Amino acid sequence: MKTNRYRDELESLVIREFVPAGYQITKGIELDPVPESSKYAALVFSLNEKSIVYRKGKVTADRPGAFLAIWQRPSPVNLNDNKPMPLTSRQLDYLIIQVESHAGVTAAEAGVQGTRHGLFIFPVALLVERGIVCSTKSKGKTGFRVFPPWSQDRGVVGTKLFSASGKKTQRWQLPYFLEIDQHGSIDAGELKKLIPQNNSPVVASKN
Repeated sequence: MKTNRYRDELESLVIREFVPAGYQITKGIELDPVPESSKYAALVFSLNEKSIVYRKGKVTADRPGAFLAIWQRPSPVNLNDNKPMPLTSRQLDYLIIQVESHAGVTAAEAGVQGTRHGLFIFPVALLVERGIVCSTKSKGKTGFRVFPPWSQDRGVVGTKLFSASGKKTQRWQLPYFLEIDQHGSIDAGELKKLIPQNNSPVVASKN
């Protein structure tokens, strides 16, 4: 099944790259309970007792970056209002977003051929600061766009400009980006900076 495939693909990445770097899977990788979230390969799991929410960014043909939805259904006591609700800051410690470039695009400026891949790893403190999850500071969002390093390339049919606001968003996001190289590997040292193993919190960006 398709849903099993994307779960298995993430599990393979975690076992191959995260576990040798010293992380333990303390809660198995499971499908997100919201069926619509399957469009974004939504999964939940835990590493070293830290709750992880995972999404795969969706590339749109004519726009820079990738979009993802991140929401939950109302509690059973609010069934009369089925409007999607943002996640709360209590529900996760990290949001991991896997992204890729437009298929078949040549990233000549970086000396890389073909599709590029990477991960954004956002700590909850940053998500609170940026108003993405619901907290005492913000009502949160049900979706947002991420801008990996190749966002200036929107593919052959790209028509939407990479706007000034998009570039501003990219600047605070890029410190939390981790490249997946052509062999499917990631830099363990950079990973440990984004998900510290000594329980020290990642400081939110002020950019």
